[in-house]
Amino acid sequence: MLDKKHFTTFVLFGAGFFTALLISGCLLVWFVNNDSNIHVNLSSNVVNSRYFLILSNNDSKNTQSYIFNKLTVDDETTLIDFKKFKFIINRSICNETNPFLVMLIHSAPSNFKKRHVIRETWGRSLSSIATLFLVGISEKYQIQLEEENTEYQDIIQGNFFDSYRNITYKHVMALKWVTYYCPHARYMLKLDDDVFVHVQALVEFLRNRLLTTNSKRLILCDTISSSMVKRSWRSKWRVSPKDYADIKYPRYCAGWAILYSSDVVFLLYKEAQKQPYFWIDDVHITGTLAKNINLTQTSLHSMILSENMMKLLLQNSKIKKKFFLGPPNLMENEIRALNNALAINKRT
Repeated sequence: MLDKKHFTTFVLFGAGFFTALLISGCLLVWFVNNDSNIHVNLSSNVVNSRYFLILSNNDSKNTQSYIFNKLTVDDETTLIDFKKFKFIINRSICNETNPFLVMLIHSAPSNFKKRHVIRETWGRSLSSIATLFLVGISEKYQIQLEEENTEYQDIIQGNFFDSYRNITYKHVMALKWVTYYCPHARYMLKLDDDVFVHVQALVEFLRNRLLTTNSKRLILCDTISSSMVKRSWRSKWRVSPKDYADIKYPRYCAGWAILYSSDVVFLLYKEAQKQPYFWIDDVHITGTLAKNINLTQTSLHSMILSENMMKLLLQNSKIKKKFFLGPPNLMENEIRALNNALAINKRT
């Protein structure tokens, strides 16, 4: 007979195993239905024994609004430990379009060309998707940013200085913006401005596969496990024992592309507002905070285009390959080339 401790472990394991099979099945069926020539092995990528989906009886057409009484009275003007936060540039696009997916792109104020390329390629305006760029304060580029926003109306700016050590503020600002200004969106996709999104394939999967299960507690990304904390002074990622005591980080998401279900956005935001600031945003938010509230990550690695496969696609437009995301750290010309290759591939 199982005691309470062992029974709970058994139930959690069983729920997690079921969901890993469910997610894998969704992806596999999606592949089979869309391209019978593709073979995908997901079993090695969805290693997630504690992850589970809650299958709800709620109407899948309507998301539940966030419960704001669970936040502090000064939450609207607080960003982690910054008590005088406000949006300098903002747009309530979700009141105009009611998007299914919100894509929030971290961008440096000086990255005008990168933002422009995204607008001209995969980030083109769609009624069911909101695409916005997140920036902090930059005295050097503030006038240009305001002019750019006047033209495109797609910039969200917070009143913290835009720097690498402040990137966690930017990530939590994204969670805050969705919580306050777009709570009915089904999903939030957090991105860097040097990536490529195969929007049609991603939306097709979200609508036709995940949405049918009314999936919750969902974090999809390229996962990183057993990463050692860098202590060397020569490392860009050096973290002192005072800032992070453990020698290893928990399992977390590579920060360049992370998909959250709407309930996870609120759960992580609420937890971020209570915890001390830590500057490595992907570790802090998708690792430490997620672990604190018993959220786990599902690997999307098999749906990310490798650099070698991207080169093959660019060389031969007849190659058929299903993917959601291109490789990270792309140059502007690579984003354009990949977008053109997909357009040619679609016509053939």
